[in-house]
Amino acid sequence: MKRLKQIALFFGSLAALFGNQAKTAQAGVKDGTFDGAAYDAYYGPVQVEISIKGGRIVDATALQSPNHRRTSLIINQQALPYLRQEVIQAQSGRVDAVSGATLTSRAYASSVMDAIRQAAQ
Repeated sequence: MKRLKQIALFFGSLAALFGNQAKTAQAGVKDGTFDGAAYDAYYGPVQVEISIKGGRIVDATALQSPNHRRTSLIINQQALPYLRQEVIQAQSGRVDAVSGATLTSRAYASSVMDAIRQAAQ
């Protein structure tokens, strides 16, 4: 039982360490608006613009998303607001994919990470 507690404490410490690292990753970014690159989501490109104020992501807007098929429109109407919220909450592009919108989610996250890299330059 003591060994189990030690293992739990160890993994809890790791989670805290890496969780804080993700939150402080934005410390060296400039304020402003930054456009990530457009990434292919199979049915079309996804490109995201992030706004940073006070070193924090305050907005994430999809500039491009697949919209030429009815199914793409329906999926993105649900997925894009969720992804925006998750990026702002996580302060990172490292967010979970939306079920049913995996390719869009991956492309969105990649574009956000690209925009963060630009803000850090």
